[in-house]
Amino acid sequence: MVNILDSPHKRLKCLAAETIANVAKFRRARRAVRHHGGITKLVALLDCVQSSAEPAQSSLYNARDVEVARCVALALWSCSKSYANKETIHKAGGIPLLAHLLKTSHENMLIPVVGTLQECASEEKYRAAIKAERIIENLVKNLNSENEQLQEQCAMAIYQVCITVLMIDACVCEREKPAPTYLDYVHF
Repeated sequence: MVNILDSPHKRLKCLAAETIANVAKFRRARRAVRHHGGITKLVALLDCVQSSAEPAQSSLYNARDVEVARCVALALWSCSKSYANKETIHKAGGIPLLAHLLKTSHENMLIPVVGTLQECASEEKYRAAIKAERIIENLVKNLNSENEQLQEQCAMAIYQVCITVLMIDACVCEREKPAPTYLDYVHF
């Protein structure tokens, strides 16, 4: 499947990415995709929407590119359930590409893009990158969408970023307090 991602045919790329999205729900499959270089290839395919085709053919290519990006985002969403795959996505430069895709108006593509970001937001590197790329602004903007699934994914992504930051802040505050002793729990 991973080798098919190199195909010049966009429809084949879509089918391969969708298949990877479905099988990557299993841990061994996620690991196999990573070991065969699939994560890096998937991230590279996210760039297809950014590079525009010739103006005369742009609408046809744009629709195909959006479909490729949607399928790739679905595959990355499934693959991002593992820490090692999150690391690989980050090293391959996935955050800036996902941030760019968030600015589009294609709601069917936005849902897996936001899902991938939400899944990865549990890692500190991603939270820093999400802040640096100003992704939160686009997530908040997409909360106004009429698509309930997109609203839900955006809310979950914002929650994941914020709750993790709040939990870290709370832990730091707790560490600054003296540790409770046994006498604190015993009432005389």
